[in-house]
Amino acid sequence: MVEPGLTTRLRQHSRRSGMMVGFSMLVTILILIAGFIWIYVRMGPLLSDFIPSQAAAGAASPVSQVSAAATPGNATPQAAGQAATQPTAVPQTPTPVWQATHRVAPGGASSGPNIYFRSGPSTASTPLTALPPGTELKFLGKTQPEGGVTWMQFERQDGLIGWIRNVDVVAIQA
Repeated sequence: MVEPGLTTRLRQHSRRSGMMVGFSMLVTILILIAGFIWIYVRMGPLLSDFIPSQAAAGAASPVSQVSAAATPGNATPQAAGQAATQPTAVPQTPTPVWQATHRVAPGGASSGPNIYFRSGPSTASTPLTALPPGTELKFLGKTQPEGGVTWMQFERQDGLIGWIRNVDVVAIQA
């Protein structure tokens, strides 16, 4: 003989148990996703030289910015009675010819198609662009050890300045 209230209580108990199992599965999945994201964010800068990205490969060189004082429309009005002064011509000195001293190594240490040209001497620094093997660079004389490798500061022929690891470049023989 089965008690009529017992069946109802058992159904309610099984529903609650099912809801708790579903809720704990949802919490577990959220914890796993958060853990993956945390690991990905922490490991991204360390692996960014090994994983080529479309954004870095297609990144444009920085746009030169004109100072606000030199833009038309920002000229300060002359006070009454002041004569406008003409700037004196400064003799132009010939600019030195840009000459490459290094070349991006084929494959580099990352054995990938491109090497990141970074804003600072670290893999955590923002990539300015990705340089294909053979890109010629001019060494600017600055080096900095970071993370077990030495970083070197270079200038591209278009004037973009950035940092590359010494293992990713080879000196050009003069």
